[in-house]
Amino acid sequence: MNKHWDEAMAQAEPAASAEHDADTTRGSAERTGAGELQFRELVKVLRRRRRLILITTLCGTLVVFALGMSISPKYTAKAQIVIDQDNTQAAALTRDETVIESHAAMLRSRDHLRRVMDGLRDDPALDEALRVDQKDNIDRAAIRAPPRNVTPGWLSAPSELATRLKIWIGGSGDRTSWILNQLERRLWITHEARSRIIGVSYTWTDPNTAAIVANQVARLYIDAGREQKIAGDKAELARLDGRIAEVKADIEQSTAAVQAILLQKPDATKPADEIREANERLQQLERDAAAKAQLYHTLLQRQRQIRDWQETVTPDARVLSLAATPDRPSSPNPLLFIPPAFILFLICGFLLAVLLERLDRGLRSEREIDDALGVPCIGLVPQVAEADRKGPLHQYLLAEPFTAYAEALRSIAATMQLVSPSRQPKVILITSSLPGEGKSTLSVSLAASISLLRRRVLLIDLDSRRASILREFEGNAQHDLTDLLLSNASPSELIQPVLELGIDYLPMNHWSIYPFMRFAAMEIPRLIRKLRDSYDCVILNSPPVLGRTETRLLATLADEILLVVKWGSTRREFAQSALSQLRNRAALSSTPQLQSVSAVITQVDLKKHAGYGYCDSGEYFSMHEKKSFRFKDTTLRTSRAALAASPSAPLRKRIANWTAGFSKASPGR
Repeated sequence: MNKHWDEAMAQAEPAASAEHDADTTRGSAERTGAGELQFRELVKVLRRRRRLILITTLCGTLVVFALGMSISPKYTAKAQIVIDQDNTQAAALTRDETVIESHAAMLRSRDHLRRVMDGLRDDPALDEALRVDQKDNIDRAAIRAPPRNVTPGWLSAPSELATRLKIWIGGSGDRTSWILNQLERRLWITHEARSRIIGVSYTWTDPNTAAIVANQVARLYIDAGREQKIAGDKAELARLDGRIAEVKADIEQSTAAVQAILLQKPDATKPADEIREANERLQQLERDAAAKAQLYHTLLQRQRQIRDWQETVTPDARVLSLAATPDRPSSPNPLLFIPPAFILFLICGFLLAVLLERLDRGLRSEREIDDALGVPCIGLVPQVAEADRKGPLHQYLLAEPFTAYAEALRSIAATMQLVSPSRQPKVILITSSLPGEGKSTLSVSLAASISLLRRRVLLIDLDSRRASILREFEGNAQHDLTDLLLSNASPSELIQPVLELGIDYLPMNHWSIYPFMRFAAMEIPRLIRKLRDSYDCVILNSPPVLGRTETRLLATLADEILLVVKWGSTRREFAQSALSQLRNRAALSSTPQLQSVSAVITQVDLKKHAGYGYCDSGEYFSMHEKKSFRFKDTTLRTSRAALAASPSAPLRKRIANWTAGFSKASPGR
């Protein structure tokens, strides 16, 4: 038994391994395909939004360039100071980096900048260096004044908070301190690498002023060093003069004491001890006098040496080169802002395009309709520009039967199989979720297209608040559907023929005083049953679903419901809500569900639609609209010959008008 088990396991292991490898390969392929799909979608989004990306990039780049051009150019002038080596001690110090850093720190000191400011202020020609911009001429007395009312506790008074904000934004102190801050901010002291040279640079909007201030900083520093040395030598000489006078007085006292001892007569009667002490005292006085004389000579020599140095005093540093007036700005060239700004705003344009695509909730394709609503989309009706038509769209449909607009309406009629003789006449309810989505125009155009297929069509306008179909026909009905429902008159008395389109029309005035809901329960269903037997197709132009109750009551009377969705405008949430209300009404009625619900996308911008890459009829019309079919001479002759077989005079008249119109337009096309 174990042997058979081992054989079975040995046979199962390769199969399991192969299945695992297949799953791994399939998963990798799916991930690769998903990655490629996302990349293609991203490319489509960027291509579709290329105008937005281009506008964002160009506008952002131009704004940055304009801001760069609005900034005044700055000029930097540079003077150089070198640290000299006059003696051994100075040479030892200058070899030390700390000495050079000390000089640089002294150049940036507030005292030195104050001397520079005073020197510039005394010279009227240099007053420009101390000028400030007009926006900086503010009253800073309020900033220096401390707040008087302080709220106790952790919460500060509003005045105190405002004062703190002014301090952090504009700084504090008087005008002199503010000018010193400006000088310090625009002054750059740099140590040239591995050298004894210090650079003094100053930046200003005027090149002459920049050079003057830089030279003033360097010269005043050298002059201050020289004056400091002279002052030090003078102080040393004054000290030496006092010391020499003191030593000279001490020498004179010592000399007088020695002479006094020598003038005394020796007395042999004195003890030997006293004589020895007198000699020792004399020797001590002579030694002190000699030391003081030596110190005196040393002080005199030091005095002469200092006086010699005063004649040729040199500071530890000197000006190596003065700053020349710069001829080119040191601030960045505004042209250099263009490449980074272009790249930055190009990325911003990409992100904005993706963000707008994510936030876009409009419906544009059959696949989106199917995913969002769960109903089929049976057609895309193109948008016709005002320049291409000289009247209502149904007139354009009759004048141009081979355009994308006419082909889209024929496709809708064929999809609903309205031309099939095996099907019973149908009642079509055309509605939308919101007003202004083109349902009335679609109702008229679809009725005209079905009429061209030799079907008897009745168009009933049930939108009492707008009455857009009546305005499109440029008429004003004296009696409408409300009169028919109230008086129980025959429908034939109120139905108006539209000879131009070959259809019948039952109007609804927008000023009807009776709410339509009163008749939706009984009278309207009875009327629809009467008209169903008299016409091949009854088209009901109903009000929008959202906010109007009539459409939900009429939904169960129709064999086909067309939900009109405006291309890119109708949000999917509104369409879903409208469809949900229609289905809920059908579930509550005797009919278990709606017979058939389809969606139609209207006002499709073919040029923009082609950018989405849906590969549907809309993209086809966009690509081949300029190459649409035109009538040939043989087609015109065939159409004229078919007039005799036409079932009605209005239809013969329309075909004659079409053929005549195309005969006139054919040479120019």
